[in-house]
Amino acid sequence: MQNNTIITEAKDFNIKQTLECGQLFRFTINDTYAEVYSLDKKAVLYQNKDEIIIENEDRDYFENYFDLNCDYSKIKEELKGLPMMDSAIKYGYGIRILRQDILETIISFIISANNNIPRIQGILNRIAPNGKFPTLAELSAIKESDFKAMGCGYRASYLEKSIKTLAENQINLSFPNQVNGYEANKYLCDNLVGVGPKVADCILLFGYHKMDVFPVDTWVKKIYQDLFNEYPSPKIMRENLIKLYGENAGYAQQYLFYNKREENKE
Repeated sequence: MQNNTIITEAKDFNIKQTLECGQLFRFTINDTYAEVYSLDKKAVLYQNKDEIIIENEDRDYFENYFDLNCDYSKIKEELKGLPMMDSAIKYGYGIRILRQDILETIISFIISANNNIPRIQGILNRIAPNGKFPTLAELSAIKESDFKAMGCGYRASYLEKSIKTLAENQINLSFPNQVNGYEANKYLCDNLVGVGPKVADCILLFGYHKMDVFPVDTWVKKIYQDLFNEYPSPKIMRENLIKLYGENAGYAQQYLFYNKREENKE
């Protein structure tokens, strides 16, 4: 690994929280260090006192990937005092929302639908057995039967069809950057097979880094009940939560989601 070591403060960056909050799947972590894979690149992270050390192969890529130029203290201050936020931020103080590759994020979250993390990780390890994520051309050569053999189940046909759409340029992947979260969500749902509103919001949050979104899963539904003591459709939940947390809704979702999920493990 080339010597492109990045050193950053740990006060707004916790390795475990960032990697285990459901936004990525290609990583390994233990008590002393973590390895993260993105596209054909790898980073090794560990903490030394008050610093996070990131050994990597591409400094510019991973400075962007880990969103190191964003002031998370400012974001947390802006969210302070909003419903349920203070305790969630205290618990998940070190979450950073990664800036992941769009293609890898799309494939990963199509696989994630109605799935669990160990199984998702296993499938992605079979798709990228050497740690290097396939290019679009390489993905295009994988057949539905191959995806099924990798454990994708019914998602195999979704992957084959969506990869075909991407390979034939039937979708403009820059369009979501040009519109708000609602329009971007609809665009992805309309153009990619296997992408519903929740998966689309995950792609927008973790790939496009759009913050006017709010992925609604089982834990967010519980959070919504805690907040409003009602249980409307996921669409209504999404609209009301984005309205409540404003321009920082995406950040709020991750703090709230992580806190709710982890407290239910205890």
